[in-house]
Amino acid sequence: MEGEIYVFKCDDFYVKSEIIKDGEEEISEIRLLLSSEEAGYKGKIDAKLLTTTQEKHAAKFPDKIRSMAETAFMGNLDNFSLKIEIQDEQPVLTWRRQSTGKMKILLATVNLIPVDKKVAREDIMDFLIKDRLELKEKLKDQQQTLDRKTTELDRCQNLADELTNNALERENLLVEQFLPILNNKKRRIEQLEEEIRHGGHHRAVEDTYEVETDDEADTDVDDYDDNHHNDDLTQKRKLGEESNGKGEPSKQARVDREDSLEEDIFKW
Repeated sequence: MEGEIYVFKCDDFYVKSEIIKDGEEEISEIRLLLSSEEAGYKGKIDAKLLTTTQEKHAAKFPDKIRSMAETAFMGNLDNFSLKIEIQDEQPVLTWRRQSTGKMKILLATVNLIPVDKKVAREDIMDFLIKDRLELKEKLKDQQQTLDRKTTELDRCQNLADELTNNALERENLLVEQFLPILNNKKRRIEQLEEEIRHGGHHRAVEDTYEVETDDEADTDVDDYDDNHHNDDLTQKRKLGEESNGKGEPSKQARVDREDSLEEDIFKW
């Protein structure tokens, strides 16, 4: 299983650490490779050592040993120190935490195995060269991506400016076309208001004499029909009185006619 690899300098030696985590993202192992002018070493902080260290310092650092180990072996040594020592004629790496003043608390001692210093140094150098090339390639890809994004951003910005200018031009054109219509409407409204103020009353008076309402027209028609009907009845009665019912003039009608003729003759 591979983990995150870090390389850093501590005092007079270089440390290459590989931090391996389990499925719960907790440190399960830390693999170490150390290189100095005089020697090379390798070592390992396994889960057993981490557990033992946690139990030993539970009162002072409850549930913090794994996170402290990750911080220290990533190269953040502000509050920690790493030192190669010889104990019982065996090389060890001591891991201490800075306490008050100059006092340091020993957290753990890691057994080291000597290796060829040249091999250790080459291993660290190879990693740094490979990591640099990978970082350079990533930087190149990121730069190309940034260039594409910048080009796309410039294109979008130019397009946005063009659309904005087109919208402003269309807006100005619409305003130019609408203003004459609006001004004509305003002049027409003012003209109508002027006519209402100066001639509206006189026009209303003339209209009262010229316009006949529907009720008045109906009344005139009804009066004409009644008069005409009465005239017809009078004429029919006259004709009935002069007629004998057989279409001939009555006796009284003939007498009246003869008297009328005699009066006419004697007038002459």
